[in-house]
Amino acid sequence: MRIGGILDISTIDFPGKLCSVVFLSTCPFRCPYCHNYELLFNWKEVSVEEIVKAVEKNYLVDGVCVTGGEPFHQDVLKLLEKLKEVKAVKVDTNGYYPERLKKALNFIDYVAIDLKTSPEKYSELTGRGDSWDRVEKSIEVLSNSEVEWEIRTTAIPGIVWEEELKRIREVLNDLNVKTKLVLQQFRNEKVLDSNLKKIQPPSVKELRALALKYGYNTVRCGEGEFKV
Repeated sequence: MRIGGILDISTIDFPGKLCSVVFLSTCPFRCPYCHNYELLFNWKEVSVEEIVKAVEKNYLVDGVCVTGGEPFHQDVLKLLEKLKEVKAVKVDTNGYYPERLKKALNFIDYVAIDLKTSPEKYSELTGRGDSWDRVEKSIEVLSNSEVEWEIRTTAIPGIVWEEELKRIREVLNDLNVKTKLVLQQFRNEKVLDSNLKKIQPPSVKELRALALKYGYNTVRCGEGEFKV
């Protein structure tokens, strides 16, 4: 496995659980606001057994979050199966690999899928012409599953803002999505495109107002997570 590292303990990456975080490297997207962009280019090769052993011996946590990068950019099925034997498993995904996601659901307890922008702007933002079609299929896979899941969108002034959030709401209504919807605060400290460092992150007040207006039921920011 191509891995960027393992965080021993997190209180924020798995709802309701203390967890370890496994950062898998590489991703098919090139989102300009990516805050884990080092994982696109840097990694070390580690066996599935080594990762599972590191997670299993951490008796302080009862879960593990597999994130990236994009976990399903690699053949991650064996890793998820082995992790599921020792801890509860959460996966963060951009939704680009719906078939791989579907095959892995038996080994996952919770999924967070990124809904990055409106369908019309997906290709431009991600750098992949087929990205929206694949993400839509992943949302349908999760909607038809028994796995607990959430959709999360990062609000970025001028990039993913009123127009995009309105369109996202329309799409979610059309897909009859009924799950936790999280509006996340853009952070400009560390981004793939350095020009975005000039953008001022939205305030919690702004996020709450946007969440209420466009049907997100949770706000996630530097201060924590809040119901709306």
